[in-house]
Amino acid sequence: MRPKTSGRDLPPRMLRRTKRLKSGKVWVSYYYNGRDDLGRRHEIPLGSELSEAKRRWAELECKPATLDTGLMRDIFDRYELEIIPEKAVATQRDNFLSLKQLRAVFDSAPIDAITPQFIAQYRDKRKIKAPVRANREITLFSHVFNMAREWGFTAKENPVKGVRKNKETPRDFYADANVWDAVYRAACTELQDAMDLNYLTGQRPADVLKMRFSDISDGALEVKPNKTQKSSGKKLRILLDDPETGRTMRWSR
Repeated sequence: MRPKTSGRDLPPRMLRRTKRLKSGKVWVSYYYNGRDDLGRRHEIPLGSELSEAKRRWAELECKPATLDTGLMRDIFDRYELEIIPEKAVATQRDNFLSLKQLRAVFDSAPIDAITPQFIAQYRDKRKIKAPVRANREITLFSHVFNMAREWGFTAKENPVKGVRKNKETPRDFYADANVWDAVYRAACTELQDAMDLNYLTGQRPADVLKMRFSDISDGALEVKPNKTQKSSGKKLRILLDDPETGRTMRWSR
């Protein structure tokens, strides 16, 4: 095979194509220099991410992937690009905060080198300053690892499995009538309406704020809870009319 005149940093039969766009940015993509069924030269797209391209190149060459194709840095990048945008806005913010902490430790680590012991060490280190946040970060890491398994970066068992979480003390506060009435009296009209809806429907504040008159259909208020709408797609119907007494749900401002 003729020696490469360009792309000497790439494996054999792997090509790099670049093009300068009108915006001034440089477009880069990688290809496998292969052959079709008739023996004619055929370039197979490998993608624009170098680590992913090398992994796919290794599959075509029937060789083990190089170590740098399974770095957590590239998996975190893909998770940020493909998975986080599909989540609720508040969850996205929380995920980015957790990823910032995870990246500081695991960014340069090969995925197959991460063991339950390393997860436990991370838990204990973070426990000193942020034990509850550490639990959220480990939970996110577990999901990132599961996605990496689906993407083919590893076939190992999730290292988070079986690792204990830090003990948490649940919040224990109940807004009794005195607290509720004091806030209600000082609240603006919009907040009073939200409090009324929250009290009457028992829904999460984020779901209450999304309620509209257009959500009322056939004597019921239809709600799509944030936590379940993507998994089930079902709406929760809250009856506004009592079928026994005929009374309609009402609240005062």
